[in-house]
Amino acid sequence: MTREELLKHHEHLCNEARELMKKKNHDYAGEGGMEPFANFTRTEAMGVCSTEQGFLVRVVDKISRLSTFTSAGKLEVEGEGFHDSVVDIINYMVLFSGYLKDKND
Repeated sequence: MTREELLKHHEHLCNEARELMKKKNHDYAGEGGMEPFANFTRTEAMGVCSTEQGFLVRVVDKISRLSTFTSAGKLEVEGEGFHDSVVDIINYMVLFSGYLKDKND
């Protein structure tokens, strides 16, 4: 892969992640989509862990799937390959960054 191909790949991956976030955030956001961090803040409201830890737990879940993929060479859940975990991690990090920005502003 050339540098230019890598940058094109980056653009495509980020565009794909953004489109997926629009859809998933609608489903998770509650209040008609007006609470974009709702499924993360719920972990704190339920006394499970802090909101910040909730983000990290979900990322670790995805990293665990990627670790299995690198060891086994495949994943068993059909329709959810390594690519899906990569895109989800991108979105979790954008959400995490947005949450921290909102919290600190």
